[in-house]
Amino acid sequence: MSKLNIAIIGAGIGGMSAALGLAQSGFKVSVFEQAPELSEVGAGLTITPNATKGLNYLNLGEGIKSVGMAHTNQGVRHYETGEVIVPLERGEKMMQKYGAYQFQAHRADVHNLFIGAMNAYPDSQVYVNHKLTGLVERNGHVELTFNDKDAYEFDFVIGADGNRSTVRSIIIGDDDPEFAGYVAWRGLVPTAELSEEDFDECGSSAFIAPGRVFARYLVRNGELYNYAAFLVTDEWAEEGWAIPSDIEIVSEIFSDYNNQVKNIIAATPKDELFKWGIFARAPSDNWSSEYSTLLGDAAHPLEPFMGQGASMAIEDGVVISRIIADSGSQKEIVDRYQKARIERAHFVTENSKKAGMRFTGKTPDDYSKEDHKNEEELGLFYYDPSTVEI
Repeated sequence: MSKLNIAIIGAGIGGMSAALGLAQSGFKVSVFEQAPELSEVGAGLTITPNATKGLNYLNLGEGIKSVGMAHTNQGVRHYETGEVIVPLERGEKMMQKYGAYQFQAHRADVHNLFIGAMNAYPDSQVYVNHKLTGLVERNGHVELTFNDKDAYEFDFVIGADGNRSTVRSIIIGDDDPEFAGYVAWRGLVPTAELSEEDFDECGSSAFIAPGRVFARYLVRNGELYNYAAFLVTDEWAEEGWAIPSDIEIVSEIFSDYNNQVKNIIAATPKDELFKWGIFARAPSDNWSSEYSTLLGDAAHPLEPFMGQGASMAIEDGVVISRIIADSGSQKEIVDRYQKARIERAHFVTENSKKAGMRFTGKTPDDYSKEDHKNEEELGLFYYDPSTVEI
């Protein structure tokens, strides 16, 4: 079906994974992004071995090595003492056991790999300043309207437009996502501003306390600490996930944490601290209409406690691109894609939620290796989106 004309709504990492996979298979792809430019927020992300295999399939394996850090020592740690409660070995062990590394990187650096790779396919285009305002399926095609005026026609549409997906609201029509009970803050801290005591053998750590988690890891060859700080709360009144916040507020919430955490928070540049609410959906058994489907957060928003958000979006993008290249009709695409992805997405969604409850629901003194049913213990790293049965 290489003559299919395909539209992807959303130029994030999931949408670009699908676009690159399709372009490499000879499809003409149009990617529509509502933002005025192709850029990603200042934040870190984790690419676990399951997703690294997808990047290898997309010929981005060398690229992710150049921008990512494959930390060897990681762990779950005590919020007061900094003691490692559950040590986690990554680095070379990931390659030896799963055939791919785990990387942590700046989101913009990863996104730029996709932008650069798409330049090799001039028949496919990425359009900015295109906000989807209409989607109608008729006569075997999908009519898309952007900015209430610009109309296009496509054979198949992939909605990769995030948790509050316009595509989802049109083709499924379900309710908005619900507040999951966490407020989060994210920051990027230049490590040159920190002292020696703010570094240790753990390149990536999650410091747990009742009702709170502070996760931090090094990116950009150790030039920056990326962190995400989570607070259990019943209250969230603001929209958006990039709302500027005050360092003093986060410092107060984590004032009983160890000095390393407090020093990292205090060193956050004032324009590099943002907050957002964690919103989730009940898993859905349908992501599609006749000629349209969803991927990434549009299909299965995840609570971020297993670091699988970007990885699952990459998986979706690789799998849907393989299925489209191997299918004889739009109906076959939808049926095979949902069969290939929904069960796994449900499993990861449920276990990401449980991980957050474990991290925040116990005192560190009661937390053990047996409690830590993380993504590796659950077998998620064995998955390969480039070879999984479709």
